[in-house]
Amino acid sequence: MLDIAHRGLSEPQQVHVAELLDDGIEISTSRYKSEFQLGRSFFYSCGSGLGDVSSVIPSARRFLRVGGWQQSDILLVPFRLGDEIFGHVSVDDPSDGLRPTPGKLEPLEELASVAAIAIRDARSLQELSESHSLFRFLAESGLTGMMVVQDDRVHYVNEYAATLLGYDPSNLEKLSPWWSFVHPDDRPVAWRFGHAPRPESQPIRAVRRDGRVLWLSASAHSMVRNGSKAVAIEFYDLTDRVARESELEKKALRDSLTGLMNRAFFDSAIPREVERSKRYKRPFTLMLGDLRRFKVINDSLGHQEGDRVLAAIADVLRGELRDSDWAIRYGGDEFLFLLPETGGDLEALVVRLQGAVERWSGENVPPPLSVGIDLGWSTWQPGDSRPISQVLAEADSMLYRNKRLSQEADRSA
Repeated sequence: MLDIAHRGLSEPQQVHVAELLDDGIEISTSRYKSEFQLGRSFFYSCGSGLGDVSSVIPSARRFLRVGGWQQSDILLVPFRLGDEIFGHVSVDDPSDGLRPTPGKLEPLEELASVAAIAIRDARSLQELSESHSLFRFLAESGLTGMMVVQDDRVHYVNEYAATLLGYDPSNLEKLSPWWSFVHPDDRPVAWRFGHAPRPESQPIRAVRRDGRVLWLSASAHSMVRNGSKAVAIEFYDLTDRVARESELEKKALRDSLTGLMNRAFFDSAIPREVERSKRYKRPFTLMLGDLRRFKVINDSLGHQEGDRVLAAIADVLRGELRDSDWAIRYGGDEFLFLLPETGGDLEALVVRLQGAVERWSGENVPPPLSVGIDLGWSTWQPGDSRPISQVLAEADSMLYRNKRLSQEADRSA
């Protein structure tokens, strides 16, 4: 027995019943036997059929009518929902002192039916209230944003989500459609959240009320709200992590000494450049450069001064190229330039690059030391079937020939 309600008991009797309830009372449904059924109730004359059962509070009636209600009679009017009995009213001492009849029990049984419905509804309301309270506790105390959307509107949003997006909860609930705060490029993902929710997390961008873009990890879960389908969307802030990863990626693809992109960047980016050139039917040139007499500078002035020279020349070369060109430190004192939409005669560019390096050397390298650059190149044309490795090999062969000519010129001088 979980609870009990009573009326007409003295205070000591109420205390006695409460103590029994605290100790725990078990009531078996085996007592509801058809042979003791009277209407929809059960009547046990002199307690027969109940076994070793005694009244918790003995009857207080002093004047018994012949053939009427007896002190040991027991009447149980059950609480029914369909075929289920989940409690009963125990009736003692009817006011007329007579034993019950089906007709007299009808009002009491009707009252028990209403009470059964009320208990069921109260139980459902309590469970709903407990579930709602638990949901709110988890949603409000968690470290993730939570919102419930239905019919393209926000019907619930927790404080974390509102603060993260820079809105008051009431303002978010006014958004229509709900995904208005999602970055335009990611709205197809948000639309799928609302129509085909999946619990797997995926990155999505949101635009705060102040215009700042956030990266979120979001997932969507199906639920029922007011009898209709709804979606619970959970998300947390990825912005700092994305920024850190982006910075690490940039560092991984950039040479720390010269600030130029590195070979890993070239390997990852060249396939996209090939596809772009194919799509727009435009050529591009790969040009390799190797510093001349740089080893002598390293041996004479030391590696620290050699690093300074290398970084300075990288700046000089970068300054002679277009914004669309790539300048890459390819290894050691070697450079690689990718020149989109260039082909044919590149002599003018070669003269400009070599002249810029020689001028810088004349102004910054103590004589008799000097530094120059040898160059070789190969052009990829639309429809070209050569792999990039072959284009690079041809540029390297040309660089080797030009480097040998420079060495012969240096010996002649």
